[in-house]
Amino acid sequence: MIFYFSATGNSKYVAERVAAATDDHLVFLPDAIRARVYRYDVSRESRIGFVTPTYFFGLPSILHFFLEKLELTGYTDQYVYLVLTCGAATGDAAGQLGKLLKAKGVTLSAQFGVPMVDNYVPLGKLEDREAMEKKLEEAEEYIDEARRAIRARGIGDYNRCQGAAPGARTAALYPLYAHGRSTKPFVVTDACLGCGLCQEICPCGAIALTGGKPVWSKKQCVQCLACLHRCPAGAIRWKKASEANGRYYNPKVGGSAKQVE
Repeated sequence: MIFYFSATGNSKYVAERVAAATDDHLVFLPDAIRARVYRYDVSRESRIGFVTPTYFFGLPSILHFFLEKLELTGYTDQYVYLVLTCGAATGDAAGQLGKLLKAKGVTLSAQFGVPMVDNYVPLGKLEDREAMEKKLEEAEEYIDEARRAIRARGIGDYNRCQGAAPGARTAALYPLYAHGRSTKPFVVTDACLGCGLCQEICPCGAIALTGGKPVWSKKQCVQCLACLHRCPAGAIRWKKASEANGRYYNPKVGGSAKQVE
């Protein structure tokens, strides 16, 4: 069983690759939350995995929300692992997950890191296509390493992407995310088609359609930027900072950017 969250396809791709190697089934967190399914029987599971992007060197808020409600019935010290995707470094995101699991009597057995395309456009432009393709190609080595270790139930820290002073970095920067996540900077241009995709894929239900146009109905969101990156008309922006910074969806993910994941 693999629990995963993904907004722009990076973690979805990694989760699918790991699942293909371990013959495990996937649980997409927004789907589970919408259905209010938090109890899972893991008595027949030999591995329990979590795959997620890293936000400000920590976990996305949706993962905190899900883990606080999660119940793993039939847990008997199975192999539990975490795969973190990141644009720069993961920091101590694994430490955060480990504490949340420990509170439920679950032990994190191993952690892995996979560097992917950094797509947090409020802070900068996307790399050019050639650089992104190279980054995705290089990520395969990290994914393959994780797949081999997970199949063998390897124990320990396999994460080569934590960066310098991961604990201090997370302690210093993660609060900016944890106490921020304002929806005020989102704006919609006249290019909006009124298709409703942004409302459909928002993992926390922060978007409503009013007069055929998206309106952020909550003060905070996950800040995953799925709405911005996957708007078919490019009509959603983060102030003016993201206007020319590009849009991204992992090209290796099956299907199209219209998929909910």
